[in-house]
Amino acid sequence: MTDQLLQALPVSTLVLGACGGAGATTTTLGLANTAAARGGAVVAVDATPAGGDVAERGADAVLSVSGLEQLVAAGPVADDVFDGYFSRTSAGTRILNRIGNQTASEREFHTVTGTLRARGVSAVHDLGHRLRAAYLAPLLATPSPIVLVVPCRADAFNRLRSALQSIGDTLGEPGLARTVVTVSNQDATGWQVDVDLLREYLGGQVWGIETIPYDEHLGMGIVIEHSKLAPDTRAAYERVSAAASAVAEGRPERV
Repeated sequence: MTDQLLQALPVSTLVLGACGGAGATTTTLGLANTAAARGGAVVAVDATPAGGDVAERGADAVLSVSGLEQLVAAGPVADDVFDGYFSRTSAGTRILNRIGNQTASEREFHTVTGTLRARGVSAVHDLGHRLRAAYLAPLLATPSPIVLVVPCRADAFNRLRSALQSIGDTLGEPGLARTVVTVSNQDATGWQVDVDLLREYLGGQVWGIETIPYDEHLGMGIVIEHSKLAPDTRAAYERVSAAASAVAEGRPERV
């Protein structure tokens, strides 16, 4: 493994789906588990408006009945009870899920962001497929890398334009310049779209393009165990993780 792949994740990484079902949640878990398996302190945060399924998909060790809303409502939290609000993966990732009893607010994410930073914890945020919601302002206030996940399908590639437009409208060219487009193959029969054509089309518009191969374990729809992913899948998450670190450090795309 190269030194580049051993770089820690940035303090905050934003994972956005180009459309519903793009694979943003599995990519969030893949990045977080990759960092945790290397010994990093990392939390996968449910940053969807009303609650997603990041804990249900990834908490193969502990599924907590508490979540983001309860952590925020508790006010300052002592270290000895801090972990009680989190679900956990067997790789060591803590998951801060949204229970869904109230809609996300900007105040919540100011609190969550400050709490995690104070403890030196990296956060991988699952944004679902919407970027313009007002509650995301605390996450968008810093130049975090954006991992934009798109399924390897022609119709999804067509919808990618709208997702990139959303990033450009919200964050301008600097936002696009720190975007890593990540193509997720969800078809067991192979790659249905030529990713090299996408590279040619997006050349110079985004930081770079990575790919995640089809993985039978992910395709089963069961709780994800990082250790059961194929070696090629784990290597792909390493590459996306390295790309996020490079973006955060202002390094150019790898050649």
